[in-house]
Amino acid sequence: MRRLGIRQRLRRSVERVGYRCVYGLADLTHAIGLATPRSTVAGRYWSYEPRNAHGDDPGLAALAALPDDAVVLDIGAHVGEYAVPLAIGNDRRVFAFEPNRESANRLVRTAKRNGVAHRIELHRIGLGKADEERPFYRSTYSKLSAFDPTAADRWGAEIEAVETISVRRLDSLVGETVDPPDGIKIDVEGAERDVLEGAERTIETRRPLVVIDVHEEAARPMIEAWFIKQGYACSTVGDTLICRPSGGHG
Repeated sequence: MRRLGIRQRLRRSVERVGYRCVYGLADLTHAIGLATPRSTVAGRYWSYEPRNAHGDDPGLAALAALPDDAVVLDIGAHVGEYAVPLAIGNDRRVFAFEPNRESANRLVRTAKRNGVAHRIELHRIGLGKADEERPFYRSTYSKLSAFDPTAADRWGAEIEAVETISVRRLDSLVGETVDPPDGIKIDVEGAERDVLEGAERTIETRRPLVVIDVHEEAARPMIEAWFIKQGYACSTVGDTLICRPSGGHG
């Protein structure tokens, strides 16, 4: 038992060093403006990220198969690794939601570098189950920044600031400041259920394709059950849940 404990601690230490290197390198490439070409299942684009984390992403592939004039919502957009390639070489309209200031600024820069800033509308807010103001925990690893403090200090990261950020229900925005979606991507560090509760009317009426990066495996059955209740069928590819309305739409 003691030997197993040592192995676990060693593995965690190695993982923390690895994450520190990955996120530190990302900070450097963004700081010096080093953009390199990336090939993805949605097409090629220029990225300031040091690695091509979503090159063969099944969720990105599913959204890229939507029509060229589709409306896509990127919820938890980070630096635009979905939003930017989905907007290149077509007439899609992408609405990106990213409450973390640093990540949002990087998304804007990447969109401009790829000539698609005019087709990506950025909302610097969070989405959830209520229209409210909430504390947002900004992590030293920008991708981990979240409304949940336990998500923001994983893998050796630390919380470097706490800000008050607006959170809106998607149902409050669609039809007013956001176009009705044909596809939705959700990557919100464990807050998937809150986003879905605030988007229930939109999903019931618009029947979009929904792609979710599930962060907590225990939540997957509940999320799938929620979609089944809405008349959807879901498939899992790796950590990605792809949900399509029954009857072939989406």
